[in-house]
Amino acid sequence: MRDYFHFFKIPFIIIGILALTTLAIVFVKKGDALKAVSSEGNTERTTMERVFDYADKLTDAEEEALRASIREAEEETKCDIVVVTLNESLVEYAAQYEDKIGPVPVSECVMVYADNFYDEHKFGYNEPYGDGVLFLDNWYRESDGYVYSWMSTSGRAEDTYSSAMIDETLDDALYYVEDEPYRAYSTLVELFRKRMSLSETAGYSQFTLLNPYFIIIGALIIALIFMFVNFSSKKGKRTTTDRTYVAGGNPSFRRREDRFLYKNVTRQRIERSSGSSGGGGHHHSSSGRSHGGGGHRR
Repeated sequence: MRDYFHFFKIPFIIIGILALTTLAIVFVKKGDALKAVSSEGNTERTTMERVFDYADKLTDAEEEALRASIREAEEETKCDIVVVTLNESLVEYAAQYEDKIGPVPVSECVMVYADNFYDEHKFGYNEPYGDGVLFLDNWYRESDGYVYSWMSTSGRAEDTYSSAMIDETLDDALYYVEDEPYRAYSTLVELFRKRMSLSETAGYSQFTLLNPYFIIIGALIIALIFMFVNFSSKKGKRTTTDRTYVAGGNPSFRRREDRFLYKNVTRQRIERSSGSSGGGGHHHSSSGRSHGGGGHRR
């Protein structure tokens, strides 16, 4: 056995170095990820309220239950989560800011209000205007016949949510809103919690997949397989005899050759999909702050 290790010492050394390097990188990345979400740093919010039911669609008990859900979700996601309901036209409101952000279609008036509400109250878990989300549901039916809602993202939430993810979240949650507003809003909070919690683990998911025990076991398995395969290949096997290539006492060799005739080359272009990964609906609010977001109508 000592001879085996002596013979394969170089592969063992290489595997050991790779394992130690991987462990160092994993621990550093995990530490950075945990540090990034370890504490609440925003002390400049103008309010600690998270549920602004101006449309009066929730009972007092439902509002309190929603606040409790938000507190738990904020602790887990390290993001501010705000829910606002309205029942008023926002066309004239948005028109006040067109000199800063340009013409605003009816469908995006909710966007202007949501972004401004977030900025004016300096929401953000880590810092003012930082990590968080605001769900705005306006029950007023605008002149085009639609009721509009908006999901405004900021900070890490803006980086995490693509436009498709925002659309899916609003569609799934607001499916219930006409008959069960509380269910719809609590579903919004829960979907956000799940998505952002998943996003957080992605920052150091390598630690789970590359657990120290997995690395050590994997390195040992690779080393054993390498040793077994190479040791087996060193064993000499008698595959010929003194008469294998002899016919009638004289050697007989068969001649074979490959003759190149022609070459045929086919080329095909591979289309590359750009995809989308976060930053959905990226834009700037009237105060110049960066936001992501997307809307829903019914």
